[in-house]
Amino acid sequence: MGVILGGAFGGHLARRLRRAQLSRRMLRMGASVPLDVLLEREVGVPVREGNEIDLISNGVIFDALDEEIRSARETIHVSEFMWMGAGDPSDRIGRAILARRRGVACRILIDWFGSLKFDPALERRLRADGVELRRHTPLPDPFRVNHRRIFVFDGRRAYVGGFGIWRSWLGDGAHPEHWRDTAARVRGPIVGDLQRAFDHSWQNEGGKPLPAEAYPRLRGGGTIRAAVVASHPAWARTTKAARMYYALIASARRRLWVANSYFVPDRSLQNLLVAKAREGVDVRILAPGPHHDVAIVLAGQRRTYERLLRGGVRIFEYAASMMHAKTLVVDDVAVVGSTNMDSESLSFLWECSVVAQAPKLAAQLAARYLEDLSRSIEILPEEWGRRSLRDKATQHAAIVAEAWL
Repeated sequence: MGVILGGAFGGHLARRLRRAQLSRRMLRMGASVPLDVLLEREVGVPVREGNEIDLISNGVIFDALDEEIRSARETIHVSEFMWMGAGDPSDRIGRAILARRRGVACRILIDWFGSLKFDPALERRLRADGVELRRHTPLPDPFRVNHRRIFVFDGRRAYVGGFGIWRSWLGDGAHPEHWRDTAARVRGPIVGDLQRAFDHSWQNEGGKPLPAEAYPRLRGGGTIRAAVVASHPAWARTTKAARMYYALIASARRRLWVANSYFVPDRSLQNLLVAKAREGVDVRILAPGPHHDVAIVLAGQRRTYERLLRGGVRIFEYAASMMHAKTLVVDDVAVVGSTNMDSESLSFLWECSVVAQAPKLAAQLAARYLEDLSRSIEILPEEWGRRSLRDKATQHAAIVAEAWL
């Protein structure tokens, strides 16, 4: 046991040291190195020309997925962290898959934890219909879950975001029972990268490599330069997900608008956010508020406020419902995906986000961000300093978890 604990502690210290070094390195480079160079050289992902990307908000995602499933001609590939229960939207997506065109191969990867309550009756029907369904079950550590949301159709169209196949994602994101989320519809060369991300996860769980026809030649008819950051767990190393956030934050010149559902940044990320705010960048954080679904995470989130507020960062809590989006607007760059800004996502989970250098798309995401702020409460420094002793005690209790960030 001592050896195991010693190894865990050693890995933790190595991660913290490497992140601190990386944050300082990225901050130096961010002033002079273009973002696409940072993504290719420091994150290790290709930036591809000729993509089309559209934003999709809230429950509209199920209309889009239903239509794509029914119109697919060759393959349907699904990697979904949370697919739970009977009833809509699970029944709706299940019906669409069962009604797909004849001969369309369907492969589904769900996570053992996030999809623990996957409907057994639906599973039996899918398997009987020829659907290959696998579960991500990492051993010996079962909590290195596959948190990705990737849907790829015919190798030509794909969807990413934070959505789950569950009733919380129905609706408009403006009422307590309707979670607020953002997804992206993607066409163009980076669909191949999303297909490869699915393929990697699929083979990791014992599936056969995807056939060659799953990778059609993709012509770049769009105008967007974009990259796929598909990250998987690393013990003491810095993951691609972490490097992505360091690169994006360090590259900000005018605005850095973060929307993140599990916002518990470690010290190195806090340092970067404060450094950019002190440089005059408009740094804003939008995180969940009273409708947060995990109380201890909310406490950890709020524990970061005092330091960030002192550093000039503006913080907002979404008051209408659970805010579940994982997006960034960095100058004219838009980011959409599943990657949270916490140690779990940045060290131990399988994640996927799309980074798009696209002024029009960034403007659309910024407009959506401002709409969300109209349903939010700003945390003001003077008011935060007068919060109750009970609130302070709850937030300090989160130090046990934060010590490992």
